[in-house]
Amino acid sequence: MSARVESGLRVVQLVGARVDPTAPMQVGAIARELGLGLSTASRLCASLQELGLLERADDYGAYRLGRAAIRLSGVAAAPIARAARLELTRAALHSGETVCLAAPDGEGARMIAVIESGWTLHAPAEVAEQVVERDSAIVAAATGALGDLSVAGGCVESRIGRVVEIAAPVLDPNGDRIAVLAIRLPLYRAERGAPRARRAIRVARRNLERAIVAARAATTTADVRAAAAAATSALDASLRILTHLAGGADTLASTARAAGLRLDRARRLVDTCRGVGLVLGDDRLGLRLSWQVHGWYRAALNPTLAGAGALAVSQAAVSTDTCVFLTVLQGLRSRTLVEHLEPLGEGLRMRPWLGRVHPIVGSDGGPTMLLDLEAEQLAEIFPARFSDHERGVFLAQVERVAREGVLTIESVDELGITSISAPVIDASGTVAAAACIVGATERVRPRRSELEAAVRELAAQLSALLG
Repeated sequence: MSARVESGLRVVQLVGARVDPTAPMQVGAIARELGLGLSTASRLCASLQELGLLERADDYGAYRLGRAAIRLSGVAAAPIARAARLELTRAALHSGETVCLAAPDGEGARMIAVIESGWTLHAPAEVAEQVVERDSAIVAAATGALGDLSVAGGCVESRIGRVVEIAAPVLDPNGDRIAVLAIRLPLYRAERGAPRARRAIRVARRNLERAIVAARAATTTADVRAAAAAATSALDASLRILTHLAGGADTLASTARAAGLRLDRARRLVDTCRGVGLVLGDDRLGLRLSWQVHGWYRAALNPTLAGAGALAVSQAAVSTDTCVFLTVLQGLRSRTLVEHLEPLGEGLRMRPWLGRVHPIVGSDGGPTMLLDLEAEQLAEIFPARFSDHERGVFLAQVERVAREGVLTIESVDELGITSISAPVIDASGTVAAAACIVGATERVRPRRSELEAAVRELAAQLSALLG
């Protein structure tokens, strides 16, 4: 039975650890990748579908990551999701380069959060990217195998091609390497940029480790014995264990009680979960979920919004007779991910914004997307080129959307346009995007209450899609 559980968990890992885990993956491809028989892989996928870890894709015989897996990922990341966003944003602001958070994955590492540099010439990275090069600083920091790589102030550095990597391990209170913070930059900017990158990494690492300690102290793992009393299969029981540990580190005995399992059965299943890399630690120091899982919900976010979310956006635009946009954060810039443009009046139309980026200040959904940050954190990362007055206005807008759940702005830069935005929440409970209804001011003002209700409803629909 442990072999079936191991194979099932590896299937979920394979499907989830892709750049787009919502894309269809054929059962045949799953079988080939894992060395399984086609019928075995088919039966496993069907069982995983019943548990919600996989979902049927539109293509025949294909699956994608399921909502239960996305929720598991978001719950596991939730205690440090806000801190991770702040530290990556701050490091990106101070360095100007691509900032990454990766999790150890076997003999390498896998990206679980990325803010890509805004420079035209930059070193790219993306969520779910697997880093396996032995001379990579990210791999060295993840595995502790420094080799001949240089170490400067706690940072590991390497050069691969024309890219320099500067990385440092993130340690938990037990001293275990649970993640890696890294900055990638072109060799051409390394002479001047590397010192800034080192400083940014050291500050981000220190603050993130403090946040981990604080989160662990504040976490109370839920007791789910009633819900877990009738685990019907080994895969079901394994999911109960993973769900419990997503809420925080715990002992084996407590995990077994919470999952409604005998201690010997829980031990066997935990050993299997540990063998595939989803569970780390031991009974003495506590079991915990690997941070690799954190990347699943982040990788699924944009494809879900751009796919199923686009239909909800179009329906909202048609029903309200307005233009509707869905914007996501890219560092301290806003990027339009989805749009549906309706005429704004006779002879008028809205210029397309799809794929374009805009500074967070002046962006319709900018204040809404920074809702998770405290006022002092916002003030710290607020772009220096804006005046104190502009900063005060922006902070007041963030406070308003926090208080009211919606933000209505009559544009100063674009006279005659009014936007209404509401936050879209992801599986970790953090703001993932802003749903924005935009129209001509003369048509929006008389319908303000109606349109504010419409954008709240749209944001709720999109949040539900994200798990």
